Amino acid sequence: MSFIFYLTILSLAVFENVESCVATAAPTTTHATATTTTTTVACCPVLTTSSLPRVAPSGTGHEQCSILKRMSTKCPTTGLVLCDAAQETNPTSILIQFFNSSGTVVRSVSTEGDHVTATVMCINGVWNVATTSGGTTYTPISSVSCSQSGSTGTDLGNVISDGYSKIDKYGGGGKGW
Repeated sequence: MSFIFYLTILSLAVFENVESCVATAAPTTTHATATTTTTTVACCPVLTTSSLPRVAPSGTGHEQCSILKRMSTKCPTTGLVLCDAAQETNPTSILIQFFNSSGTVVRSVSTEGDHVTATVMCINGVWNVATTSGGTTYTPISSVSCSQSGSTGTDLGNVISDGYSKIDKYGGGGKGW
């Protein structure tokens, strides 16, 4: 019981000190008009096959067997477009091309190897891409291509380790078929 009493007294002392330290001023009357500004972020649609469709690459010499991936979140402000080489194709280069609504290439991103990634930005509810690598000027996009060139399929040679012994076991008898 004494502990609760001690806490009560301590609490009253703290509140009394707080009240005595609060500055007071004479009330004033102010008539002002308040303005409230609400900023709403314009969301882009989630990156999908319909919001950023795949189209054929501009130019020749590129195969479209590569794998296009689009990544974003709900109400995205940025997204990723990834282009991966088809499995076992070993390309010399891989290319992403972004197109505007009239079908003109507005940005190309390429690299040697089998993977390339590009970042896209949502500006006023429309997907955009930087016009240059590391650039701060953006242009709207409406479609994308993902392609590769110089592909050569993998050539595998499989060795059956003990195929003849299994043939013998299952009736071949080592005498051929």
